[in-house]
Amino acid sequence: MQFIDLEFVADQFQQFADTDPVHWDSDEGCIKFGADETPVFYKRYDDHFVIEIEGVEMEVPRI
Repeated sequence: MQFIDLEFVADQFQQFADTDPVHWDSDEGCIKFGADETPVFYKRYDDHFVIEIEGVEMEVPRI
C-alpha cells in the first residue's frame, strides 16, 4: 500500500473540488487517489470539506 499524503489531498480539494464537476459533483462521496487508488471519502459543507483517508479525518476550509 502506498502512503497518501493527507496534506496533498487537502490541497487538491481546496483547488479543484468546487470547479471539477466530473470528479466532485456531489456533497459527499468517495474518490480514488494515487497509484494504488486509495479511497478518499469526502463531505462538502458550506464553508469546508471533511476528508477521510484510512480512518484519519481532516477538516479543510473551502477557498
